[in-house]
Amino acid sequence: MKYAEHLFGLADYFGVGKEKETAISEISRILNCSERHVKSILRHLRNEGYIDWKIRIGRGNKPTITVRVSKGELLLNQAKQKVRKESYQEAFQTVSKLDSLEKKTFHHWFMDHLGLSQQEALGEEIDILRYPFYETDLSMDPLHMLSRHDSHLIQQIFDRLVEFDPDSGTLLPGLAQHWENKDGKRWIFYLQKGAFFHHGRELTSGDVKATFERFSKIDAFMNNILSIETYGKTIIQFHLKEADYLFPRYTASMRASVIPIEIIEEGEEQFKRRPIGSGPYQLTRHDQDMIRLEAFPHYFGRRPWLDRIDIIKTPVELVGNTSHPLLLDAPDDSWREIRVKEEGANFIVFNCHRRGPLLDSRIRETIATMINPEDFCQEAYVNEVASSFLTSRKNNHAPSAPVMAFHGPVKIAAQQIREGVNHEREALILKSQLAKAGIEASVSIVHAKQFTEPETFQTYDLFVGGLALGEDPLLSLIAVLQSKMLPLHSCLSEEMKDIVGSYILLLKETEDEEKRWSIYFKIEEYLLSEHALLFLTHRSHYAYEPMNSPYENIRLDSNGRVDYRKIWKRIDL
Repeated sequence: MKYAEHLFGLADYFGVGKEKETAISEISRILNCSERHVKSILRHLRNEGYIDWKIRIGRGNKPTITVRVSKGELLLNQAKQKVRKESYQEAFQTVSKLDSLEKKTFHHWFMDHLGLSQQEALGEEIDILRYPFYETDLSMDPLHMLSRHDSHLIQQIFDRLVEFDPDSGTLLPGLAQHWENKDGKRWIFYLQKGAFFHHGRELTSGDVKATFERFSKIDAFMNNILSIETYGKTIIQFHLKEADYLFPRYTASMRASVIPIEIIEEGEEQFKRRPIGSGPYQLTRHDQDMIRLEAFPHYFGRRPWLDRIDIIKTPVELVGNTSHPLLLDAPDDSWREIRVKEEGANFIVFNCHRRGPLLDSRIRETIATMINPEDFCQEAYVNEVASSFLTSRKNNHAPSAPVMAFHGPVKIAAQQIREGVNHEREALILKSQLAKAGIEASVSIVHAKQFTEPETFQTYDLFVGGLALGEDPLLSLIAVLQSKMLPLHSCLSEEMKDIVGSYILLLKETEDEEKRWSIYFKIEEYLLSEHALLFLTHRSHYAYEPMNSPYENIRLDSNGRVDYRKIWKRIDL
């Protein structure tokens, strides 16, 4: 607002709502400006309704001034104006100057600004979803994603050869309209015609090849590929070393989202923040205030109903941990609770590879018997002890008495995804439990990127981490067992790696899904029996939605996210 600081000065000097005698010369002194400029300021503030300024006739009669708004009211109004102009960080900085009651007023007003609504743009009604989200260092490059937040946006911006339907457990056409195989070793994909990237270039089989060639040669997925061949713009063929009937499902993973290689070559770091894909939504804004996704008008597939999504970067202390267009607290009894268990688990991995006492399975068993997973449940979203990566699976590994004396010391690594997002809480609980059993321990926070460095596994004895499984849980679990970005694989002894690897090979060679799961559970049971792995807890996501909402398919997935592509609005006729 124009002259805001001058109004603050007048309010501080004269008070609010009190008529006071004054003079132009006195106000000039208060505001430290010329009398001519004072007249302009008073005229503007009076016209805006912020003050009353009365000239009284007669010798000795001074003008009177009445300040009509408080500093807090003005700041609150300024914050609202900045929100309307989408200058959100400036608005939140203004809100930080308010008292607790005024902040609460802004909070209620701001929540009304959020959610699903219609707005006129360029002469037509568009449907918009706005919601707040705390700032994260997002990486929207599919190959370098680290968190569920990254994966969620990548799902909207990019396409993959095929799509995995978690409801039916089947594959659906994506960029590929058809695929076939020869003995599980030669896989051929036939691409849809007319798929374009957001910058206007047509997507071809060359882009698919370039996408997979970006993967590291030591990546477990790429390690089984002998060669990739393209035939024209629409056919791509993969030759594998070993038969793998899960191969098409790998191409449905978020990491396998197809990218325009020339944009990557122009600047990989820039691409992480301003990605270009071929998906139903294109990124049109990513700055300090928000992330904006808009429906891609030339999308080859089914156009999403929502025209725009505004993800507003909001301080956690202002609106809590809201991360979707639902509320985490019910405003009244007309809202119903939604609770979704997250597939995946927090866990402890024992370093069976590092030279030291944990090479002895009896020491690992001794430590395992001292750990009580129930102590790790004391958090809002963690309330269930885990015995598997799957919430429905129950393993029977009851704790026994310690098998031999051990006093440490041990070094604990707490997994960190990004600043402030880590498993330090769980690591400190573990340290406390070990201390009660007479085992000395220390805790360090270790970034996930350090799991690719061999020296990490030469330093730490125990790794405390966690993971959320993707839409295809079986593929996620295979990745857990083979990934260098997670601690499990690198902590296994060579013998353990060979045994787990043989199970995985057997799993890939079968086409029966029930048999695949049976083989996978044998892997879990083996790692638990060797005390290489100990499950701690499962997470749950809670939210509330109105019982009579006209919006359909606003459903939380197991990671607490909403797939924007599936939302639509019902109209009563």
